[in-house]
Amino acid sequence: MSLGLKQGFTATTIALIGVGTIGIGWAVVFATGGCRVRVYDYQPAMLKQFLAAVEFRLTKLAEAGLISEAPSTVLDRIVVSTSREDAIEGVDHVQESVTESVEVKRAVFTWLDAATPRHVTLASSTSTIPSSQFTADLPGRDRCLVVHPANPPYLLRVAEVVPSEYTSQATVEKTAELLSSVRISPVVVKSEIEGFVFNRLQGALLREAYFLVGEGVVTPRDVDTLVREGLGRRWSITGPFATSELNTRGGTAQHAEVIGAVYARIGSARGAGDPWSPQTIAYVMDEMNELLPGEDWDENVLRRELAMITLEGLRHQGNVPSVILEN
Repeated sequence: MSLGLKQGFTATTIALIGVGTIGIGWAVVFATGGCRVRVYDYQPAMLKQFLAAVEFRLTKLAEAGLISEAPSTVLDRIVVSTSREDAIEGVDHVQESVTESVEVKRAVFTWLDAATPRHVTLASSTSTIPSSQFTADLPGRDRCLVVHPANPPYLLRVAEVVPSEYTSQATVEKTAELLSSVRISPVVVKSEIEGFVFNRLQGALLREAYFLVGEGVVTPRDVDTLVREGLGRRWSITGPFATSELNTRGGTAQHAEVIGAVYARIGSARGAGDPWSPQTIAYVMDEMNELLPGEDWDENVLRRELAMITLEGLRHQGNVPSVILEN
């Protein structure tokens, strides 16, 4: 499947506030999806490198056969604004991706709510903070919500749509429709919980991994090997529930009967303990720094994205099919 224009798509104008890693990813998503994109960041230095970062990713996507348009054509849809007022003029949706701070987000959303017409949806890319913590006192809180993407969003094409108790159903539906139109699968989270679903699932695995490392059962390097070469490869084809269905003849019921009690004992034994001790974190940091030196962080992030582009290119060619039949 191409990541580009979807048949019947109606052009939409998007404002992106914040152009770090997530903002760059959103720009690729919306621009390849046919949207007009306006970009602003409170740090001018970020804007200087933004277009080059987007162009590089578009070029790699084109080389992998994942977009049919020329990168320059897609890039022409993106306008970098030097003022926040210009960035939001005439937009249909605002996607905020600023620093992960309640105070900063509250300031941004207070301004957005006052400066944009009522029909504009206002979404935060926050990965952990419920939107009610920074929008509850706004007159337009009904049009505010979280749209938390997987990272990078232009390759992991799923996002959590997390309304607060104040968000209108119309806002949820409009936002989900927008995401679908740019080939992002929207997952509507039915309750506003800290960490949402994506990070709770990821956190559950990390929590057990830290326990195992802290107890000396396995090294951080070997945990990554097990997930990268085992669980991760399998989960890229089927999720955990579909994996349970296919792991044991008899499906989910048989799997639960055979191994459910084991998992229950593991959970009970863990209790409410905290595996994130300073000593264990330091151990993990040391081992990860040997594999992925901190001074090479930007380069390593880019290498990860390039590897994912290669894998997505194989999927596009039909060489990595899914077990789940999609409509």
